[in-house]
Amino acid sequence: MASYAPLSRREVETQFMERLRGRYEDAGFRFTLHPRAEQLPDFLGSYLPDALAEKPGRNIVIEVKDRPGPSSDHSLQDIRGLFDGHPDWHLHVAFIGGDPLQSLVLDTAAPELLRSHIEEVRDLRRAGHRRAAFIMAWSLLETALRLREEEAEGRARAPGTLVQTLAMQGYIEPETERRGRGLIDLRNRIVHGDLMAEPTDADIEQVLAAVEETVSVTGG
Repeated sequence: MASYAPLSRREVETQFMERLRGRYEDAGFRFTLHPRAEQLPDFLGSYLPDALAEKPGRNIVIEVKDRPGPSSDHSLQDIRGLFDGHPDWHLHVAFIGGDPLQSLVLDTAAPELLRSHIEEVRDLRRAGHRRAAFIMAWSLLETALRLREEEAEGRARAPGTLVQTLAMQGYIEPETERRGRGLIDLRNRIVHGDLMAEPTDADIEQVLAAVEETVSVTGG
């Protein structure tokens, strides 16, 4: 049996960044790895992110971390503060070793920022990347619940528990709950590698409708 040497830290990071590049470019963004200071707005000061994604009306600064933890949370809190008062610029955080699609959602996203992510999901859908859009929509639904309940730690929930909690707390209507439950099996099949599982545009929009319904309750 052939043996393979493990990838180096640099190789892992390179592969991860290339996946991010593909994800953003497929959604119509211009992607810049390790942008220079002159390519960034003045309000970021000396902060240099790992990547920059741009298209008309939307600018996304990307910070890549090895893993979540107290030290990264502290530094990210400082970075997030730089974006206050600049609604056209957003910070996305990705953790190497995690799902790059789900990790792009900030734990403490404001309603306005969450809505911008919703449009990114629709960009993915329009580009034909329905599986990625569907999974990212589910991650936004979890973020919407954390926002509604002001949870800083962002504990993970199983899809069934997520939908049940949204319904029990009155954040979504019973019909939205019914439709959401009907999509859990499809979500699980995609996450666990079923290459034959393919969501429709309507499936994606149903999950996004639940996200928007939850956010609308916040009054944001």
